[in-house]
Amino acid sequence: TVATFEELTAAHKHWPVIWIDIEGLQDRALIEMIGHAFDISALALEDAVTPDERPKVEVFGHQVLVAARMARFEGDAILTDPVGIFLGDRYILTFRERLAHDGFGAVRDHLRNGRTQIGRTGADALCALLLDTVIDSYFPVLEQFGDRLETLEDEAIDHPTRDSLARIHDVRTDLMTLRRALWPTRDLLHVLGRELTPLISDQSRAHFRDCYDHTMELLDLMESYREIGSDLRDIYLASLNNRMNDVMKVLAVIATIFMPLTFITGYFGMNFDTASPWNMPLLGYRYGAVVATVLMIATTLGMVIFFWRRGWLKRWQ
Repeated sequence: TVATFEELTAAHKHWPVIWIDIEGLQDRALIEMIGHAFDISALALEDAVTPDERPKVEVFGHQVLVAARMARFEGDAILTDPVGIFLGDRYILTFRERLAHDGFGAVRDHLRNGRTQIGRTGADALCALLLDTVIDSYFPVLEQFGDRLETLEDEAIDHPTRDSLARIHDVRTDLMTLRRALWPTRDLLHVLGRELTPLISDQSRAHFRDCYDHTMELLDLMESYREIGSDLRDIYLASLNNRMNDVMKVLAVIATIFMPLTFITGYFGMNFDTASPWNMPLLGYRYGAVVATVLMIATTLGMVIFFWRRGWLKRWQ
């Protein structure tokens, strides 16, 4: 850790490899000063600190610029934070936003524990380690995606609501965000794994190819999740149709049961003259209302038993 720009210059001359990590991209004067000290063109420096820069790699004569994006959760939202990396002779420069969580904390621990001797392996080994950390940031995010998809699947089958469809849409949108970040990352790792430049050793190229394989694994997993998201939308719509069919079935059964009741009440509700010899039966009978009521109850029970035996009411057992 250095406190001044002069100490930074001295450290570059003294140490075989240095890593300068710039957190916070608002101090443009400092960024331009560092760019001038390491002979970085203004255009390349602008690409490294642009928040919306698409992941890419550009190889210059004495430098390699890598623009990548790290994934993280912030609440329920998925964010991809830009990371600019310059690989040069005996130095690594990284540019990123200042966040509460240090995305490169694992790399610092790796170096402090002596598991990677960058003074012996070179700056390209550190660059490969940083990109490996960038790729690894997607794995916990996709793991949470799997849990979200399982929850949404259970909800879409058992209790579909209007919010279910919105959450399914959010999952598909988040997957597209990750895909837009990972797809060009795959391409830049393919270039780094095969780029013949003195700045990258054969060992580091093998490390970049390993990162490329991890990226392909992530993309395959994302494609599976994307298909599951499409299936969830179909399951949601099918569940709504099934619930609507159940409602229509109940209404149809109720309407069918009331059809004979309506006929009976309509028949006995015709109030003709009781003195006529052709009037309806039971019209003047003392217990006619009781007989009609019993007849309607028996008809209702008979139809319910008939529907039950046919299996039309077993959905609500």
